[in-house]
Amino acid sequence: MKAPTRFLSVIGIACALLPAAAATSYAAPPKEADCVTATETQDYGRGEISLCPQGDGTYHITGWIEDLLPGDGVFTGPDGACVAWYLYAGTEYVGFPPSACPHFHGPTNPAKLQLDVIYKSDAPLTSAKLGRYWV
Repeated sequence: MKAPTRFLSVIGIACALLPAAAATSYAAPPKEADCVTATETQDYGRGEISLCPQGDGTYHITGWIEDLLPGDGVFTGPDGACVAWYLYAGTEYVGFPPSACPHFHGPTNPAKLQLDVIYKSDAPLTSAKLGRYWV
């Protein structure tokens, strides 16, 4: 008589724990799931970027960018541009973090630049696209 009671108790406990286990499987995804990421390669540059919201209107931006045509400082030539990640909120351009521009800034800005900055945005960032600009 003790065996069936013990068996039913074990089954009862297992069934009682089942909903709790199921509830934990639906927990909120980690914060990384909210990050926007991009990887791009063009003839003038390449890189990877991750834009992670911090909850206060700022984004932790990590990744890297590389100017593949660092040039000699002639801005009108084919290699006279700087390389940057252009940040967007929907279709609206909102700015860019530090850029790779070695021919303009010299040794303080190498051709390959690691990104690890906090960026303030008035609108939620939705995408990043590699681009270039002339200074």
